[in-house]
Parts: sequence; structure tokens; C-alpha cells
Amino acid sequence: MSANETIFLESTTKLEHEDVSKNCFIDYVIYDFPGQADALEDSAMDYSHIFDGKCALIFVIDVLEEYKEALDKIVNTLVGLDSKGMLDNIEVFVFIHKVDGLSDDQRAEALKDINFRVNDELSEAGISINLKTQLTSVYDYSIFEALSIVGQKLIPELLSTFESLLNALKEPCSMDRVLLFDVATKCYIATDTESVPTNKYEMCCDMLDLVADVSNIYTTPECFSFYDSKSFSSVHLDNGTVILTKYICNNLTLVCLLQESCLAELGLIEYNIAKFSQGMDDVLKAHFKRKPVK
Repeated sequence: MSANETIFLESTTKLEHEDVSKNCFIDYVIYDFPGQADALEDSAMDYSHIFDGKCALIFVIDVLEEYKEALDKIVNTLVGLDSKGMLDNIEVFVFIHKVDGLSDDQRAEALKDINFRVNDELSEAGISINLKTQLTSVYDYSIFEALSIVGQKLIPELLSTFESLLNALKEPCSMDRVLLFDVATKCYIATDTESVPTNKYEMCCDMLDLVADVSNIYTTPECFSFYDSKSFSSVHLDNGTVILTKYICNNLTLVCLLQESCLAELGLIEYNIAKFSQGMDDVLKAHFKRKPVK
């Protein structure tokens, strides 16, 4: 669905459940609560199974509308969850949405205002949490970038291991950035220890789109059928940057950004990518206790 088509989506009027784990590295199960209702008002509804174990709670605010009522609902929901003893395992996010309609100064002001007001009211209620706010829009990659951060919070036991493996690949090959993407969602599961600028992330997403579009010309329409253990692609940009993609396993693809001069050591790069793939395979076998999907 294109960004322009989202305006035709109907508003959520009741609790909706959707399993989007197909072809995804992380088994996502999404519960969509209607914004006009109190998520905890139905006393007959047992929410313990929803918030059982590690999970993320995402509040989406339309920043182009008056959002005081939305902020009150965020605070009331978190206070209610805390009173039920459900807040400890929940990563709380606020997506400040539709920021494409704001200037840079307005975005910064909205981010500061929402952070202050929510944290201030939670503090008064005696609740201290690490509230994570993200500026998002469907007209750029910011929504995927925000969801990437959500996904990373759901796999804390794997994230540090992934980062270590990515650093071990990046340093001997003199790469600028290395990211591990979930092919299905275009969310990056992990990156090296350096932060990823938005423009670099967008380049990686464009590369994944390019690989998919070109591969679909020569493959069957089955979802992601063009990704296998032999999948490897490269693109050379005018500014001397090279983008490499290599499918790893379990619907994960490695995306590397490096300078064209580094390709003089292509054999070293290919060797280290092969070692990285083996390391990932070993980690995932141990974690999932099953053979990885190829």
C-alpha cells in the first residue's frame, strides 16, 4: 500500500488482532486498540495474555490535531497498567505522527512538549519509565526507522550479540556502516555501535527495494523467493559509496556501506561476510533451537 492510499483506511472502532509474523524475523502479533476508547475500561476483558512477557506498547498521536486528550489517555492507560502490575515488561513508545505537515522547529517543539507533559504527569502519579518518543510519517522512512527501534527492544537477549558480530565484520573491512535488516518489514534489527543517520538508513531501504524490484522480473511472485543463501548484490553510487547486500538466514539481510576504494580487498570482505554468516547461523540455532530458514 502506498502512502497516499492510507487516507482511505477506516478508523479502528474495536480491538483488532493481527499476526504479521509471516516472513518476519520477529514473530509480531499486533493488537490495535481504537483511539477513542479506554484500552482498560472493559473490566471483563483479560489483558494479561496481551502484556505477558516482553512487549511494546505504542501510542500514536496525530500531531496536526489538538492532542491534550490523547496525552491524558496515555497517562491514564499507563497508570492503569501499573496498578495491575503489568508495566514492568512493557516498552512504551509514543509515535508523534504526521510530522510531514510541520516545520523542523514545530517538530522539535512538539517533541519537547509531549515528552515534558507525559513525563511530568507520570512523575506526579509516582511512575518512572523510559518513555521513548519518535517523530513519524508515512511519506518517508521515519515510520520504519521508529519500528526498527521497537523491534530491537523486543530482542534484548540477541541485540548485543548481533552488534558484536556486526562490529567484528565492520572493523577489518573498513566499512562505514553495517546493518542487519528484516527483509519483510524493512526494519533494521541491529547495527554496529555507531548511530545510523537517517539518510544512510534511507539509502539502505532504497537498496532493498531495488533488489526486490529487479529480482521480481526474473522470479515467481512468491514473497521473497529471490532471497537465498547465494543472494548478493552491490550498487556503486556517484559519490564513491558502495552498498552491498547479502542474504544471511531467517529472513535477515546484511547491508554494508563502504567506500569504493575498500573493494581492493574484496576477498577479505567476502571472507569476513562468510564468517559473519556462520556466526549468525550458530547464534540463531542456539537461540531458536531449530535449523535456520534458508
